[in-house]
Amino acid sequence: MLNFLNTRKYRETILPASLLSATIIGAGVFSLPYIVSKAGWVIGLGYLLVSPFIFYFLHAMYADIILRSRDDFKFVGYAKYYLGDLAFWLSILATVLGAILTLNAYIILAKSFSSIIFPTLPTFKYNLSWFWMLGSAAIFINIRRMAKIEFFITVAMAVLILLIFVFGLIGNPGRIIELPKYDFALLFLPFGPILFSFSGRTAIPSVIDYYKNNGIPFSNLKKVIFLGTMAPAVIYFMFVVGVIGISKIITSDSVSTINGLPYSLAVIIGITGLLSLLSSYVVIGISVKDILSVDLKIHPLISDLITILAPILLIFMGFNNFIKVITLAGGIFLALEGIVVVAMWRKVETWGLKSFLFKYKIPNIVSYILLTVFFLGILYVAAF
Repeated sequence: MLNFLNTRKYRETILPASLLSATIIGAGVFSLPYIVSKAGWVIGLGYLLVSPFIFYFLHAMYADIILRSRDDFKFVGYAKYYLGDLAFWLSILATVLGAILTLNAYIILAKSFSSIIFPTLPTFKYNLSWFWMLGSAAIFINIRRMAKIEFFITVAMAVLILLIFVFGLIGNPGRIIELPKYDFALLFLPFGPILFSFSGRTAIPSVIDYYKNNGIPFSNLKKVIFLGTMAPAVIYFMFVVGVIGISKIITSDSVSTINGLPYSLAVIIGITGLLSLLSSYVVIGISVKDILSVDLKIHPLISDLITILAPILLIFMGFNNFIKVITLAGGIFLALEGIVVVAMWRKVETWGLKSFLFKYKIPNIVSYILLTVFFLGILYVAAF
C-alpha cells in the first residue's frame, strides 16, 4: 500500500482526481434514489448517463479558462474580466448564494446521519451544531493535506456504497425496473438534484493548485478531470440500485433505508457519510471565503464570519427541507454558474489565447447544448 502511495500514477492522476471526485460526491447522492423512483427509472438513469459528460466539459472549460488567463482571479474575478459587471454580479449571486445553500444542505443531511450513529440523540437542529462547528474549523486546513484526506474518504465511501449495492443485489436487484419507467410530467424533476450531485467546479482551482505546488505538468489534467467527473456517476448508479433494492419505502434522503441495514454496517456508513460531507464542506467553504475576501475585497474577518455563520442561519430561517434546498441550489444557482462558465470560455476562445488543455477546438454545438440545458433547467425550477 505504501509503495502504491509513492507511485507517480497515484501522485499525478489518482490523488488529484480523487480531490475532484470527493468534492462532487456529497449530499446530492442521497437524493438520487428518491428522484429516480419519482421521475421513473428511464428518466433517472438517463440523467445519470448524460450528466457526467456535460459536467466533464464544464469542468474542463473552467480549468482551461484558469490556465489560459495571465491573471490569478477567483471565479467571480474571471467573470468580470471576461464578461463585464453584469456577469460579475450574476456570478456572485450564483456562487456565493449557491455555495451557502450547499453548505446548508450538508448540515441538514448531517443531522440524518447522526441519527443513524446515535439513534437516541434528539434530531432537534440545535443539538447537531457540532457538524457546523467542525466543518467551519476544518475550512482552514491546508489544501495539500486535504487532498490526501480526500483520497481515503473517497475510497471508503466507494467501498461502502459497493456494500449497499451488494445488499441491494441480495435483496431485490430487479426492483429498479419494477418502478415506473417514466413520468414526463416530472421530466425536469431530477434537474436540480442532478446538478447539485455532479457539480465540482469549486474543486478545479484546488486541483490546479495541487499540480503547481507539486511541480506536476498539466499534460494529463484533462484525463484527471474526466476520471474525477466520471467516477461519481458509477458510484451514484451503484448507490441508486442498492438503495432501491433494499428498501420498501424510498425516502427523500435515503438515510432511513441505510438505517435498516445491520446496525454495525449502518454506523460505519453513517460515519463515512459524515466524513464525506465534511470534506466537501471544507472545499466549498474555502471557495466562498476566497471569493468574499479576494474578489469582493471584504475584510478577511468579515468574509470568515459570513462563510461560517450563513449556513447555520439558514437552518434557523426554515431552510431545512433537503430536496427543496438542493433543487434550489442546483436548479437555479449552479445552473446559472454553468452558464457563466460556458460564456467565459466562449469569450476566451475569441481572444485567441493558447489552450493548454484542448488539443483540438471544441465544436460550438457543445457550448450551445450546455447553455440550452442550463437555461431550460432554470426556467423549470423557477416556475415550479
